[in-house]
Amino acid sequence: MKASKFLKSIFADWPAKVLSLVLALFLTLFFQLTRLEQRSLNIPLSVSLNEEMAPSSQYPQTIKITLRGERDAIYGIREDDISASLDLASLKSEGVYRVPIHLTKRGDALTVDPLEVKAEPAEIAIGIENRVARKLPVTPSFRGFLESGYELASFEIAPTEVTVSGPAGLVARSTEIATDTIELSGKKSDFTVNVHLVKKDPLLKIEGKDSVVFSAKVRRSLDVKTFSGVQISVTGLSPLLSLAEILPTGSARVHVPQDLEKDFDPNAILSINLSQYTKPGIYTVEVGTVLPEGSVLETYEPQTLTIRLQNANTGTLGRSLGAVPSQPASPGSSSFPATSAPNGETR
Repeated sequence: MKASKFLKSIFADWPAKVLSLVLALFLTLFFQLTRLEQRSLNIPLSVSLNEEMAPSSQYPQTIKITLRGERDAIYGIREDDISASLDLASLKSEGVYRVPIHLTKRGDALTVDPLEVKAEPAEIAIGIENRVARKLPVTPSFRGFLESGYELASFEIAPTEVTVSGPAGLVARSTEIATDTIELSGKKSDFTVNVHLVKKDPLLKIEGKDSVVFSAKVRRSLDVKTFSGVQISVTGLSPLLSLAEILPTGSARVHVPQDLEKDFDPNAILSINLSQYTKPGIYTVEVGTVLPEGSVLETYEPQTLTIRLQNANTGTLGRSLGAVPSQPASPGSSSFPATSAPNGETR
């Protein structure tokens, strides 16, 4: 009898009692929610790829996530306790896809409850193209200036080209791979450095080593001088022969060191060596050059001459031209051997 009265009291006015219970649960949940706080973090976004395809549009390197939970708990979570990833390995054809960002808890994040983790944005639109590879030349990038009075004479890069891979369209548009900045400031001697390569687009991948060896040769600055009306000297002319005609003048373009400009004699640049000619006749000879050490010859004219030799007793032209016996070249000079063609024929 008592049990029956007890049950009747429980189920009496049950709609009101159920409503009260729901309201109590709602108030409890609301109270719990008001105790939760939010915290934002930026974490790296890792991307998994396959060997056949490559992303053709930019995607973020980091992603923003929002943590929601009790204050003390969420501020104890570190950035490496949550990982964000984008799975592109399953994509096998070209196109544009919307791929969800996958979040994984680890470390201290596994012990926090309650904890809500959201990524912003929750998914990323990304283009996919076929992956191709291609060799591109390496070009140096410089900063600063050499020591005053010095210049970069030449340089070498090893290797001269590298292989890059990436989406077909981007690789086709790429023309070179630049080096990181090479510092020239204050240098006045040859130097060699290892320098990293710089990709113009992060979607490109450098296959193998991402650095090259840069070697430079540094010399004193040379002023470019153009000389005209240069006399062509004669060496090695036999005393039994003489030139039948006056030699023409020549021209030369020479890089001259600053410290040699004052004493540089342009009339000592060009010469012909006639020591191999012992008989009168018409000959074609090469014009040689003699330069002080440190000078660099860019170009000169004429490079060959047609001359006519006669017996010395028929005139004094050879003597008046200042023909001198054959002499060894001075140290640091350069010259070209003469070729001859007696009576106009090539010897």
